[in-house]
Amino acid sequence: MSDFEIYHGDCIPHMMNDMEPESVDFSVFSPPFPSLYAYTDSESDIGNVDAMSGEATVHMSFLFNALFRVLKPGRAAVVHVCQIPRMKRSGGVGLCDFRGINIRLGERAGLVYEYDWSVRKNPQAQAIRTRSRELQFAGLESDRAAQRGTLQDYLIKFRKPGENKTPINASGQVSRNDWIDWAEGCWDDIHETDTLNTAAAKGDGDTKHICPLQLEAIRRCVLLYSDPGELVFSPFTGIGSEGYMAVGGKSPKTGRRIDNPRRFYGCELKQEYHAAAVKNITKAIQSRESAKQEMLF
Repeated sequence: MSDFEIYHGDCIPHMMNDMEPESVDFSVFSPPFPSLYAYTDSESDIGNVDAMSGEATVHMSFLFNALFRVLKPGRAAVVHVCQIPRMKRSGGVGLCDFRGINIRLGERAGLVYEYDWSVRKNPQAQAIRTRSRELQFAGLESDRAAQRGTLQDYLIKFRKPGENKTPINASGQVSRNDWIDWAEGCWDDIHETDTLNTAAAKGDGDTKHICPLQLEAIRRCVLLYSDPGELVFSPFTGIGSEGYMAVGGKSPKTGRRIDNPRRFYGCELKQEYHAAAVKNITKAIQSRESAKQEMLF
């Protein structure tokens, strides 16, 4: 394959039947968050449920089984999640342990759960965006028994058992100073707005907004768990954030990029997102090549 390729369709049967087993060097992605974000009206879309029980859990278990199949032995996958408020319209209270569900399903599929980073979120911004009474001053001043802090993101690291036949050489990719910063359990320097523009990918039938993973978080994961030229995979490509960074795209917010790019393969179910991902990753490659030419002169 060339720098990138994105399959348009359901990722699970594609991973189980079409992709070569043990062909992926590293995988990083955000699975659809049930009840929080609606993406398509397809029955294949995990996001079209109100709770992580029954159908959604079964769907996610198939995903992790498929991920285990395509990931190379000894290699890592990073799954971006957050805890999910139970839907009040369905009589739910408290939080659904979406992080824990992903860990248990990953382990059940045969992956080894090794770690997770938390990514700091701004409580005021989250209170405004989600209208969560548990975060608002109104709740603080009426009954603090129901208050809670902000819902952070988590980057769950799994690894497939077996010998890694091509050890990842961090030389020139991750410095010791990088690791001093990144080895901390909470990444508190990730800008929430360090994302690709989602406006162009929204369709008329979208009921809620897209939630891409921040580009700097992707950059760090790709640098840590893959080498230049290796294959980075996302089963839920969305608007192409993981691919954009993997092939050497430059963050509009921070100006950072990966100097030694990887190849990218992804899957995306929704037509608008697939088209946006192709456009975004193509733009990343063009930007990368332009930067090379500028360095020559």
